[in-house]
Amino acid sequence: METHSFHKVSFLGGTAFGLLPNLPVEDVFTTVIMAFIGAVASFIASVVLRFISRWFGK
Repeated sequence: METHSFHKVSFLGGTAFGLLPNLPVEDVFTTVIMAFIGAVASFIASVVLRFISRWFGK
């Protein structure tokens, strides 16, 4: 059972470290910024929808 987990971790680590040098820094930076913007937009939308549902619920 441990061997199976070890192979899984080895495969994922090798894949990650194999792809890492091939990724342009600009693409990684853009992805991080877009993920942050998406998370903030999702949070704001959930707060607004919660406010609206409480306002109409009264």
